[in-house]
Amino acid sequence: GYPDDEHVGLRLARWTTLLITFLPNQSSTVLPPRRRRTGPFSRSSETVAPVKTAAEHRATRSVRSIFISDVHLGLRHAQVDRLLAFLNSHSPEHLYLVGDFIDARVLHMQPYWPPIYDRLLNRLAELAAEGTAIHYTPGNHDDYLRHVDWPEIAESEDVAVGEQFVHETVDGRRVVVLHGDQFDKVERQAHWLSLIGTFLYTILLTADRAINRVLKWLRMKPRRISRYLKQTTKRMVQWVSGFKSKVRQHACENDCDAIVCGHIHIPTVRRLSPTSDNPDAKRPLYFNLGDWVENATAMVEYGNGELELIDFDQPDRVPPASAKSQSQATDQLTPKAAAIKRHLFTGMG
Repeated sequence: GYPDDEHVGLRLARWTTLLITFLPNQSSTVLPPRRRRTGPFSRSSETVAPVKTAAEHRATRSVRSIFISDVHLGLRHAQVDRLLAFLNSHSPEHLYLVGDFIDARVLHMQPYWPPIYDRLLNRLAELAAEGTAIHYTPGNHDDYLRHVDWPEIAESEDVAVGEQFVHETVDGRRVVVLHGDQFDKVERQAHWLSLIGTFLYTILLTADRAINRVLKWLRMKPRRISRYLKQTTKRMVQWVSGFKSKVRQHACENDCDAIVCGHIHIPTVRRLSPTSDNPDAKRPLYFNLGDWVENATAMVEYGNGELELIDFDQPDRVPPASAKSQSQATDQLTPKAAAIKRHLFTGMG
């Protein structure tokens, strides 16, 4: 005969537990980026570096430039509080917002702008007042900024908007900075598919949080299902698009030693190898900045030109505070911050 309800329930519980057991967990799904630094330092054991004074050491370890991408303001799961804490701790000469800082797709679906977003804009205004040069290169979620007639209708001179920028480090290396969706074949040729993906990913993020609350109640390890699926999909897109080959080519065309992108949401530092038909070509460094939704990663340039990808989920990767003064940013927009907000919303419609 048919099994009774009790037996069916037991079987269902066993299969559910087995399924959850094999889902990727937070500690094993995505490996954090290795502590990779690039800069003018010697690995030779035969030479001894001169002893630096405390002031000299602080000067070389202070943060000169900050690069962040994929904050996705408007998405409820954006880790804006952690980003704001990071920016409150430093006063860089350069700040690069490498695309998808604002998520216009999500804002059009469901407007969401909590007070902490205005506090972040106030911090940007503070940095600009201190002399920080802020550079903004749009991505696929804020591509409306690409269609604005800059600088004729600019609302603020504190944030320079451009398709890409070339940054020069202290030690003279050239670094091209752009979002990276320009190299995404799916984004360029099947835009409708990308829009559907955004909608599904937003739902998946919410479901992921709900599932992990249940797993926490069951005293089970958290599973970052959304991050696993997102990064798996992005890796497939990279392969289909020939992403890294295009990235290397773009760096070489701009005569740059490194290229910094976002878009992929996978924190990466890698030396790009030349193609087999041109083995003597330049081998630029490729940095992917990750994101501030599933990760909390950024790249910094120190006072000696050293570049490092840092992960805020690992305390030993976070550089010490070097802000010129304590931030006074509040939830009430200052006139300077209000101008920046109008500037960044120009053309959204």
